[in-house]
Amino acid sequence: MKMPFLPQWKFSSFRVACLVLVSVFSLTALAACGSEAAPEAPLAAANSSNTPTTSTPATGTDVPAEPAILDPVPLVTPADTMSTMTSDPASPLETAATVPVMPIVRASPTQAPRMAPTGSPETAASDGNDEGDGSDGSAALEEVLAQPDTTWGDVFNTFSEEEQSCIRGEVGDERLDSILGQPYGLQGLENESVSVLECISDEQARTILLADMSSRFPGLTEDQKICLGDLLGTMSPVDLASAMGPEPTQEQAFLMLSFSLGMVACVPQLAENMSGGPTGVDGISGDTVIQSDTRLWTFTTGGWVVTAPAVAEGMVYAGSDDYSLYALNAQTGNLVWSHATGDVIRSTPTIVDGKVYFGSNDNHLYALDAATGELLWRFDTGGWVQYSTQVGHGAVYLPVQGDAGQKVVALDAATGETKWAADVAARIDPTYTPSVSGNHVYVAGATYGAFYALDAATGDVAWRADVGSYVESNPTVLDGVVYLTVVNHAYALNEMTGEIIWSVSTEEFPARDFPAVVVDGVYYLAPSNNVYALNDATGEELWSYESFMLSTAPVVAEGVLYGASGDGGFVFALDVATGQELWKESTGGQVIQSLTAMDGLLFGESDSGTLIAADGESGEPVWAFEKGGFSDVRGYTVKDGVVYSAGPNNSVYAHTAP
Repeated sequence: MKMPFLPQWKFSSFRVACLVLVSVFSLTALAACGSEAAPEAPLAAANSSNTPTTSTPATGTDVPAEPAILDPVPLVTPADTMSTMTSDPASPLETAATVPVMPIVRASPTQAPRMAPTGSPETAASDGNDEGDGSDGSAALEEVLAQPDTTWGDVFNTFSEEEQSCIRGEVGDERLDSILGQPYGLQGLENESVSVLECISDEQARTILLADMSSRFPGLTEDQKICLGDLLGTMSPVDLASAMGPEPTQEQAFLMLSFSLGMVACVPQLAENMSGGPTGVDGISGDTVIQSDTRLWTFTTGGWVVTAPAVAEGMVYAGSDDYSLYALNAQTGNLVWSHATGDVIRSTPTIVDGKVYFGSNDNHLYALDAATGELLWRFDTGGWVQYSTQVGHGAVYLPVQGDAGQKVVALDAATGETKWAADVAARIDPTYTPSVSGNHVYVAGATYGAFYALDAATGDVAWRADVGSYVESNPTVLDGVVYLTVVNHAYALNEMTGEIIWSVSTEEFPARDFPAVVVDGVYYLAPSNNVYALNDATGEELWSYESFMLSTAPVVAEGVLYGASGDGGFVFALDVATGQELWKESTGGQVIQSLTAMDGLLFGESDSGTLIAADGESGEPVWAFEKGGFSDVRGYTVKDGVVYSAGPNNSVYAHTAP
């Protein structure tokens, strides 16, 4: 039997227990938290033996006075984060290293009110401040959980009739009956609804969590158990479960990170188990191959590093939410220079001809000398710049928001002066930017169905194609043909005239607007439930594969198409000639994004912050790293046998590729 593509996190009806344990392994911040003191924010000079050169923006250009949405990172201890945790001098909290905490939205996480089960007395629902006196059944539950060979039926019998009825209504009779006979534990149970947690009290949920952590981490001292119990007492189990949902908010992400940091503060040795090496803990599937730590270096900034680093000419460039762009030596991770802006940086830099171009949420596009960090110029775009810029023909092409509306401009790449401004209403979106190919700049219109080709030298409209919806993807241009994916349609357009050569509708909704993937005469289209292979000359269907909704664009390499299905919960590989399935591996409930196929390996990142690599021929995992955090944009780059990744725990990492 093949190994799972990722650790197979299994869930019971008490999903929060597993979710919290997953969080322990899903945030790379923990690896650094237990062993290294944090550097002074916002720069990380301690990471470098070189003296950094700090460049600042030129004066004379206004920087928005409005404060940023995200605050610079404060440096606090887990005890500061969890103010209600034990202050016993013998507690592990007192010896925990100082750690950087994620920057957060100004509003703090909230404790959601618990709802009583339908038909139950008000006393059956906890207000989140239970005193643990056993009045809600937690004493009986503790006694049952302390016994050997406990089953889920034993646990279930400690609940009141109202609680049992509520759980049965949520899970269903057949599924619940199959669970009750199983030994107590989370392995092998399916993912049940988080709403089941509302059927029991917070105190009972915390009792289950603590018992499960104790069984998974044998050898905990009494002080550590007390510390973990106090930590659980500061949070709502329902809130923790919600934080591990498919689309957590920043507040929820902070809540989960805070809990994970608190766990490491209580049990510092957990940090050693979460540095990318073998854990020896059942929380990671024993079938999953995790290499010994292959990290080359770590560089810590003063804020989130959300987007993938850029690598060029022996340098790594990464923007941070501490408002700075960092240039690091690719071999050592030492700081070469940094440049401060007026807000967070959420764009992956573009490096061309010795210059690095990047945007900031201070509404400016910057051009720096890539070697020294010297400011060459900056341009006011009228809005946030969260996209990677396109450079070609000695110009930088980008959409801007002006007083007269949205338009496209071309800036001289050397001076930043405007070469031309096209009066074309363009989409301004972090996932899309004008692209240049040949003599044309291709632009998704802001109006319905509009797709433009502009003359790259003058900005004049060369042609406009009217397609069936808003264009939300970049085109692929090959051999005089522009291939474009629009909702559930595939288009082939004449590069010179914009004339539609052919179009195909899959009639599948909802649809995905991944950029057109065209390789060796085949156009691969992936809308709702299937992947299609089309003849790129005619649009004729060659084969299809039932994939369900993909979570990220498929990739093709060495005769194999790789895809990740968020809805289906699997990663797969297909023979591009026939569409035959070569392998399919479960993601264990994780959603995989940002696939890269290179040198016989398939890379991806999960929505829990795990960077993974699998054998391209078998799908078997060969390496994983808990870099922390999750985002809907790519967070890693593979170049010259090294994996460079970014983490919302404020760090940039370099690993040798497996």
